[in-house]
Amino acid sequence: MIPLTTLWFCAKRMPRIFALTFDFITVFLLAFVLVGCSNAKQLSTYLVSYKFNTDSPMYEIIETSFNSTQSTEGLQDVEIFAGYLGICFDNVPATISNTSILCFDRKNVSNSAFYDDLAVKVFNIRSTNSTVTKSTELNIVQLAQDMSVEIVHPYILIATIILALLMFCLILYVTLPKVPGKGPANLALLALCPIITLLWGIGAMCTHIASKSSSEFIPAASMNIIDVHKGSKAATMSWFSFSFLCIDCLILWGLYFRDRKSLSKEIDNVRKSDQNPPKYASDESSFSSRNYHYK
Repeated sequence: MIPLTTLWFCAKRMPRIFALTFDFITVFLLAFVLVGCSNAKQLSTYLVSYKFNTDSPMYEIIETSFNSTQSTEGLQDVEIFAGYLGICFDNVPATISNTSILCFDRKNVSNSAFYDDLAVKVFNIRSTNSTVTKSTELNIVQLAQDMSVEIVHPYILIATIILALLMFCLILYVTLPKVPGKGPANLALLALCPIITLLWGIGAMCTHIASKSSSEFIPAASMNIIDVHKGSKAATMSWFSFSFLCIDCLILWGLYFRDRKSLSKEIDNVRKSDQNPPKYASDESSFSSRNYHYK
């Protein structure tokens, strides 16, 4: 059976325990978002996916082009997933790899064979003054790499995770009884929680705008050759993390104002007692003992 002292300790510190729980969940959610597409197990946590649109009038031409060469046969069915730290290829043909999923570092994917093999020559144009035929390439892998390297950066996310871990340690410290330095730790928490919330709010909004823009503009710019989808799992985890940070901020600041209000009431009670001296000796002795207790 749980002792009453333990139950009272938990009940008294329940708001901070809730803040600890929300912060713990936030760190794990953001960590999973960060490592999305870094390996095959994290394939579902992607920001944006790219594949050739099967409804496009150009798809049959692309399919014929890929199937004409044995080294590129079946590549028209490959789907590319872009994350913060990596890029993954799904539905990889068995003639190219023993596994259907391959993942690369976001900056090293250009060194893989997929970078050139998945480039599509859209037009073959012969100049009127030259017999040389020029082609325009549409590289679906380059689009995914630009999304991960040039547009979406993991640095805000990494900074948010580090600061959230620091906030977790501070909340745990001020929750423990009879530890020194709780005052400065509480002040540090009050300053840290809005900074983290604002930082990840900016990061989540930037990622949302980049993913939404990519899913809207690339299909139109590629004449509907490329189909783009925004990752719902990563977006949901990002916004839930932001919500938990907001809740933590409200809890910590609510505790601060509650403690300030309680302290003000105690000070007012002491002042009222000082302004109303006792009339009898017995009252004076009890009044003195009460003042001694406050000291």
